[in-house]
Amino acid sequence: MRPLARLAVQKGWLFPVVERRLRYAYIEAAERLDHGTATDSKISIKTGLQRRDIAKLRGEDVPTQSKRQPLAEIIALWWNDPAYDPKGIPIQGGDGSFTSLARCIRKDVHPRTFLDILIETGTVSETGEKVSLNARSYQPAAGSDDQLAYLADNVGDHLETAVSNVVDAAKNYDMGVHYEGLSVNAVTQLDQHFRSRMRQTLEEMDTMAQEFPASEDGPHRFRAGGYFFDDRDRKVNSDDP
Repeated sequence: MRPLARLAVQKGWLFPVVERRLRYAYIEAAERLDHGTATDSKISIKTGLQRRDIAKLRGEDVPTQSKRQPLAEIIALWWNDPAYDPKGIPIQGGDGSFTSLARCIRKDVHPRTFLDILIETGTVSETGEKVSLNARSYQPAAGSDDQLAYLADNVGDHLETAVSNVVDAAKNYDMGVHYEGLSVNAVTQLDQHFRSRMRQTLEEMDTMAQEFPASEDGPHRFRAGGYFFDDRDRKVNSDDP
């Protein structure tokens, strides 16, 4: 919970706001255990929440988060659709232009708005009347709403993977390797190796997923990724249990 608290304080999310979201999550978890048939009293017993609070929250709309990432979708379409050349496409125009590309994803936002953000983050370069791709994927600016949305999705799915293994005896892939007492040089080499191999693996999976036919229209979704944690900048408390 400490990293979450650090993020909340840094972003100015006051405790009552975070607590309210956690209350929704507790109620949802209790409902899922009883397949949606749990009474307020039963949820109160399972969660420790007051029945009056449960009744009130169950009568409200649960806060939702949009799963769409339009900038990421634009870059994915640009990279994978042969109608759009990663080496350069005109900004304005009909088919094959950035304008048409952006409008394939969102019609309610001006294409120039998307383009300015992509240029600002270094994902796209503008030369005269054309733009070209600098990266295969969109990396949002640090601290932006897009980055926070990715954080929620990635960490949420990773945590769901690990929790399912613990409480449901699932066999989701969740493995890691960890060492202590290494030098900065050693960790730097390991970090660079991990990034290189992980990038290659993810790009291969992206290509593989894109090659499935359009008729592959099942109920499943997947997320695959990785992380490399280095505590060189973190003060370690030897008394921390």
